[in-house]
Amino acid sequence: MHLDDFNFDGEPAGSCASRCLSVTDDLKIRTEMFSATASLLKKIRKLEKDHADFLRWDQLLYEDWYNLTFRKERVAGEQLERRYRTLSTFHLHLKHVAETANVSLARAYVLLKEEEHQYQSGDADWKFVIENLRQQRLKYSVHTATKESTATRARLEGHFVTEYLFPADELLGKGDGGLSVMNRQARSMYHYLNDVPDEAMVRHFGDPTAGYELFKESFQIAMKCGDWRLLSRIWKNSSPGYQQKLLKPMPSHLKDFLQQMIGNAHDQERPSYKLVEQELLLRSTYRKLARLLHPDMQNEASSGFQEWSLKMWQKVQVTYKARDAQGLKRLELICMAELGNLSHLTLDEIYESSLIFAEELETLKKNLRSYRKHPAWRFSSRRGYEALTMRIRRELKKRFGPLEAEVKAMEELLKEVSAGEIL
Repeated sequence: MHLDDFNFDGEPAGSCASRCLSVTDDLKIRTEMFSATASLLKKIRKLEKDHADFLRWDQLLYEDWYNLTFRKERVAGEQLERRYRTLSTFHLHLKHVAETANVSLARAYVLLKEEEHQYQSGDADWKFVIENLRQQRLKYSVHTATKESTATRARLEGHFVTEYLFPADELLGKGDGGLSVMNRQARSMYHYLNDVPDEAMVRHFGDPTAGYELFKESFQIAMKCGDWRLLSRIWKNSSPGYQQKLLKPMPSHLKDFLQQMIGNAHDQERPSYKLVEQELLLRSTYRKLARLLHPDMQNEASSGFQEWSLKMWQKVQVTYKARDAQGLKRLELICMAELGNLSHLTLDEIYESSLIFAEELETLKKNLRSYRKHPAWRFSSRRGYEALTMRIRRELKKRFGPLEAEVKAMEELLKEVSAGEIL
């Protein structure tokens, strides 16, 4: 052998050629594998067009006709559903207080009236504490209710009513609360409380002149942010005298519930390494997608790409707010595949993208089959609407009839409870 038969690493020259050949073959395999994904994408685009045409014409015409024809029924139904949620919400509060305080429904009703009096006579911070506790109590009641029907839970989940049955009360308040609406000093305080060790927190709260005011302010900030883990730390590191002083004007059933929520937060496990890893993945993937899809980056792009990127960016926002790292990673894979960026995808990712698009295609087919059963399907080509009108009226009566009976039953029960007839 001669020196020329070796490359600069001292390996036989043929080994370099074999590596180059393997890279070429890899690219060829990528392209062949991606052809299946490209075929699926074409089918998906066609079904999306059919869907868009349906929404643009028949669905729009049907909704205009429906809103005009059934305006009275629709308004009456919305009022009935709202009344149902209001009564169900109050009954959940009533039942929870009766069970946790071990009293009758009539006595629980009195306790809730006392709670409302405390709310109306308190300052803004005190009102926020009660509002937050009511919200947590309501969520706890809905999620732990075993006797409530599936239909009842479905009506209440995500529809916590913003009104109590007592006059002038607003259960959840008007603002969204949280860190975003707090002033700069309060935000700084919140971050400091999360970073400060327990020993330093105990030392701050132990100050004889400003300790209680600091504890009270810390308590209110944690409540406004809905950070029960921080609230548990603040509670654990404060003196029993501070706790008693803060809770003195609070109704007993609310005291018990607050301490239960603090205890639950204290018992929860600290974030694991896996959760921290997921958070890092979430943020890094979001930054990659932001560089690709953010509207500010699309000034020079075509109108078609801008429309596509805006749609994908909206999906990214929803997924990121849900803190779904795997869902965000899936969106990144979809974007790379739709753009044909094979150099950014491994063979496994190309194969995974084909599975994702196959699943999406089946979902679109299923949705279109369900659309064909919808009254709006081919609505623009209908010659008459008499049969459809009768059919929808029967469906509305079937839907709202049982609900109306439930509302009447709950109203009767509420009258008995408020009159103290149930012992």
